[in-house]
Amino acid sequence: MGTGKITKRSVDAVPVPPQGSRRREYLWDEEVKGFGLMVTEKGVRSYILQYRIGGRGSPTRRVTIGKHGSPWTPDGARDRARELLEQVRRKIDPFDAEKERLRNEQERQRASAEAESVATKLAFVTFADRFIEKYAKVKQPRTWRDTESIFHRDLKPHFKDKPLPSIRPAEIIEVIERVQERGDSAAIKAYKALRVMFGWAVEKHVISASPMQYMKPPAKLEARDRALKDVELRLLWMAASDLGWPFGPIIQLLILTGQRRDEVGGMCWPELDLSKKQWLLPSERSKNGESNLVPLAPQAVSILKGLPKVNSKAKLVFTTTGETAVSGFSKIKRRLDESMLSIMRSEAANAGACDEELESLNLDPWRLHDLRRTIASGCQRLGIPLEVSEAILNHTSGTRSGIAGVYHVYRFEDEKRAALEAWDEHVMKVVRSSSSLSNLMRPEATR
Repeated sequence: MGTGKITKRSVDAVPVPPQGSRRREYLWDEEVKGFGLMVTEKGVRSYILQYRIGGRGSPTRRVTIGKHGSPWTPDGARDRARELLEQVRRKIDPFDAEKERLRNEQERQRASAEAESVATKLAFVTFADRFIEKYAKVKQPRTWRDTESIFHRDLKPHFKDKPLPSIRPAEIIEVIERVQERGDSAAIKAYKALRVMFGWAVEKHVISASPMQYMKPPAKLEARDRALKDVELRLLWMAASDLGWPFGPIIQLLILTGQRRDEVGGMCWPELDLSKKQWLLPSERSKNGESNLVPLAPQAVSILKGLPKVNSKAKLVFTTTGETAVSGFSKIKRRLDESMLSIMRSEAANAGACDEELESLNLDPWRLHDLRRTIASGCQRLGIPLEVSEAILNHTSGTRSGIAGVYHVYRFEDEKRAALEAWDEHVMKVVRSSSSLSNLMRPEATR
């Protein structure tokens, strides 16, 4: 242990104690009392301050200023020692103050790590996935895929990693208004999905209150009772024929079978038995989770037999890659509307309509889903019992279990076949009929 001016040279000159000796070498500064350098057997050089709080009989305490090297130089450490000695003079123990500083720093780091962890768990995209997995799949077994699609398409791209507690009502309204540009239906679906998710977050004590608590729906959907008239059905069939593969046959099968868009679009060859003229829609692909045996009428069989196969291994009927089903129905719907209107105006022109009358022609708004209502109303006109048309559409009511549940897929099999064959014949009769100018020029078609 020596005393001298602590400089870089003198610091480097202090010898390292022998390995295993557990000794320390010290150099005490001759300028600032209590300021020194400590060297361990591992060669670590640290600046220290030794002091007493109180008189000569008080215990000696020691506090480490820091290791030699950046940022601690001899001069910098000496200045820090003077600051600590001033604390001693004011009866503030630097050792306790340093412990408090370290404790505060550890607490700050802990709080920061906890906040980061919470932010990650409560990031919108992360929590939305948790909501789909833990809530939607359990509480919405028939519609959770629709909910997942809403989050993926409309909500996640906007909110991204923003934590749930920081999402404000004004931002939610902005998102819903943006979605509403596509239509009231899309906006209401986004509104409902968000409202349920935030309600679940409150239930799980993730947030204290939902930002949508006092938020009104963006619009009110009118009950839909739209069914295509025969003249519209004819135009649609012709427009679908013009589309060609793969969407043309999909649209025509939607007309003939009454099944849902994605159910037809995702049809697989193993589901079909063309020799028995039937299609078994499995429960995992149906919207309501119920299998449905769909008899295939002559025109439907003819369409399916004429379809190309992308390759011998492809299971999907309607695919361009062999691996994924076709998509992009919104664009196809616009093309169908344009084609139907073009056919309508062409036939009206051939029937002698003037330019003003041709310009006034338009289509009533419709959706692909309206084709299910079209076949239902068509079956009513053909005298088919309601329970049979409900079975065709795979509508369910009440509950089924046991043997009834096992054989539900085969209920009304003969009746459904007779009904779909009658509908097939009606559609083909409509398609082959000549267009009526009075139907094309009806006043309600121009609104």
